[in-house]
Amino acid sequence: MGTIVNRQELADILGYSLPTISAWTEDGMPVKSQGSRGKQFEYDTAECVKWLLARARGEAKAKTAATLHDAGEDITMDKARLRNEIAKAKLSELELAQEMGLVRPIDMIVKVLSNEIANARARLLGIPSKLRPAIQLEVGSPEGTKTLVNEVERLILEALNEIKSYADVPLEEEPHAEPQDEPEVTTDDE
Repeated sequence: MGTIVNRQELADILGYSLPTISAWTEDGMPVKSQGSRGKQFEYDTAECVKWLLARARGEAKAKTAATLHDAGEDITMDKARLRNEIAKAKLSELELAQEMGLVRPIDMIVKVLSNEIANARARLLGIPSKLRPAIQLEVGSPEGTKTLVNEVERLILEALNEIKSYADVPLEEEPHAEPQDEPEVTTDDE
């Protein structure tokens, strides 16, 4: 038998608040004598500690049991061993695929793709400068050349921005591209 204490003393001994002690009392923590008007609840500290330990063991057991269920089925030692062997086999397959050069680490792929995208972007942005002399010959006027080169540049930047916006979408989501009308090309002859 432990020491007989009131609710406040039990809270102080256990290091919990009065509301926690009250909640535990409602959950079935043993009470030596019920409180009433003018009379406090009395608890046997040894019985309360035993109850708390049993409760903690029950919660731990429930938590362990919850982790030992797979899709509503109990996981037996045989199933656990099988899962372990399957995981080892998958890991071995992945390591073999890496050695054969069939798969690469994601950071390597990201680096290569980033470099390729940067190169493609630079080449696309260089198109207007390369077209300028040919456009000048065809159009014949600096204003017309400037207008056409600016339009080509705008279309390239628009395409690059669209590509960038798709790159910003998380992998789980699929971008929903809406069909866009092709820009109408007109010439001075029309």
